Formats: sequence, C-alpha cells, structure tokens
Amino acid sequence: MIKTKTAFIIFTTLTLIIFPYYILILSIDSDFFNSIIPGWHTTIIPIRIISNLFKFLVLIITSFYYWRLSKVVNELDFKKFTIHFLLTIPAVLIAKMNLYDFVTTDLYSPESFQSVIQTVVFINILFNIMFFAGQIFFGIFCARINRSCQ
Repeated sequence: MIKTKTAFIIFTTLTLIIFPYYILILSIDSDFFNSIIPGWHTTIIPIRIISNLFKFLVLIITSFYYWRLSKVVNELDFKKFTIHFLLTIPAVLIAKMNLYDFVTTDLYSPESFQSVIQTVVFINILFNIMFFAGQIFFGIFCARINRSCQ
C-alpha cells in the first residue's frame, strides 16, 4: 500500500518536470507577433513543445485526481500505482531528452540515416502509447475506487 498523498506528490513532480519551459521563452523573447511577410508568423513552434504541453495537461488532470483520491482514500494498491508510474515515467524522461544524441548516425549512408530516424520515431511512439495506456489504466483504477467508496 502507498499513501495517496505520496502518489500525489510523485505525479505533481512529474508534472513539473514535463512542463514545457520553452513556452515561457517563446512568450518573452519572441517574434511570434511580428512578421517579415504580412500574414505569416516567423516563429514555428515545434511539435515537441506541443506534445509536451499536451502531456503536461494530462498530468495536471492526473495529479488533480490523485489529490481528489487523497480526500477519499488514505492508501492505494502499490502494484497498481507502480504499473501506472512505470507506464508514465518513460514518456516524461524521453520528453526531456533528445534521442538523436544517443544514436550514432552515418551521414554518408542514406539507408542507415533513414533507419536511425525510423528507430527514434518508433521509440517515441512506443513511449507515448505507454504514457496514454498508463493514463487509461489510472482512469479505470480511479473509477473503481470511486464506485467502491460510494
């Protein structure tokens, strides 16, 4: 058994880790509202920032529900919490790392370069699927707890 307040603190920490701090930089020192060509923005927001923002919002909701569970239940099943945590943590860590730094690329061989890109994309997709599977698992787990408390 794990205390729900501990689970809340752990997922709040994950939420703070995954927060896309780049958004603050873009809003402070940005040419987002200025343009060389009328009607076109010169700042392009990468999909990585949007992906991290979406994961951040999902983790805010998850942390809120852990906080809400702490008001109803004092302890959670350790096994279910561990499964949720282990499905969530890889996507949080991969969001803060650049996988291309860990893979050696051979720029002179297009086939190896393409296979490196495919491998990195596959790893990102796998970890994102694990992340959302963990959140669905938590939703089912949370719904069962709420039904048993009523």
